Amino acid sequence: MRIKKIIPNKTLASLGNETIKAKMMLENGISSETIVPSGISKGKYEIKNVTADEAIVQINRIKDILMSGDWRQETLDKRLNELGLGGNTSLVISASFWKANEKINVPTSSLKFPSLMLLLFEGGEHGNPNIFIQEFMIIERCLSDAISDFKRLRSYLVNNNLESTVGVEGGFSPSGFNDLMTLDTIKKIFPQKEIALDIAANFRKERVINFELLISKYNIRSLEDPFTDEDWEQWVSFCSRFGKRLMIVGDDLTTTNPERLGRATDLEAINAVIVKPNQIGTISGALEAVKIARSKGLKVIVSHRGEDNIDDWIVDFALRVEADFVKFGGIERGERIAKYNRLLELGMK
Repeated sequence: MRIKKIIPNKTLASLGNETIKAKMMLENGISSETIVPSGISKGKYEIKNVTADEAIVQINRIKDILMSGDWRQETLDKRLNELGLGGNTSLVISASFWKANEKINVPTSSLKFPSLMLLLFEGGEHGNPNIFIQEFMIIERCLSDAISDFKRLRSYLVNNNLESTVGVEGGFSPSGFNDLMTLDTIKKIFPQKEIALDIAANFRKERVINFELLISKYNIRSLEDPFTDEDWEQWVSFCSRFGKRLMIVGDDLTTTNPERLGRATDLEAINAVIVKPNQIGTISGALEAVKIARSKGLKVIVSHRGEDNIDDWIVDFALRVEADFVKFGGIERGERIAKYNRLLELGMK
């Protein structure tokens, strides 16, 4: 498929920083407009981004190359990788092409909806610094339950006069809470729900967490990044011990990078993985990560990013790869609600 036109521009992401967007038209008349997100707690093995201004310069410089080829997703992404672009530059082109070809147009009965990791509370880089764990989530099997439970949490905080800010991903971050108070609150309000935690160990700054205590006291189903991206021995030992009881999830460890993911699976360090296309810079790179994960029996969790925007293409991507779970944040910020609205539009109950 030939690209007839591509127009890059800047827009603001959820924290007020500039990000890149692009309008693309294919030769068959189908067009798309795509905005790419950014990350706050970025893994060091992620592809490097450039400024929005530099991304525009890069796209304008390669326009003739883009519009002279007859592309498939794989060949386009391979060429983008060869051009040495910023990750956000390559992704906005790659995702625009994918979106024009693959965006789901109407709800169908064949869609396999994932379970939701609904964000309730945030700490670490995302909220109250006295809460060291970055994300506290519960697992929801349907969207209506997620909406109802989030409202229930909001009412609980209001009725108990618990002052709280909203974290960067739409969860609550009460000023007087710490990790255990946060977990106790979840256990009190949602005693039957499974809990998913993003520890974000790379950003924990020497804070030691007693995982055995958490696992014994709370209904933990998933632990993401419990150790840093170089603590391979701890990952392997922990997964060997708890992998049959929990999802041990790689994110900063694996960064949607096929090489890192291959090492993690060979060592049996994880049994689930986060997939974020902007960690690797192309749709094909993200699809390769999903393929590796599936071949090794890992659960696939497609995720938004810390600094996101109102574009909802990540929802379509998650459904296309039949993700087991998705992370789209809490229902308290517009750019997160956009993802939930897309699920509603596509027929998730």
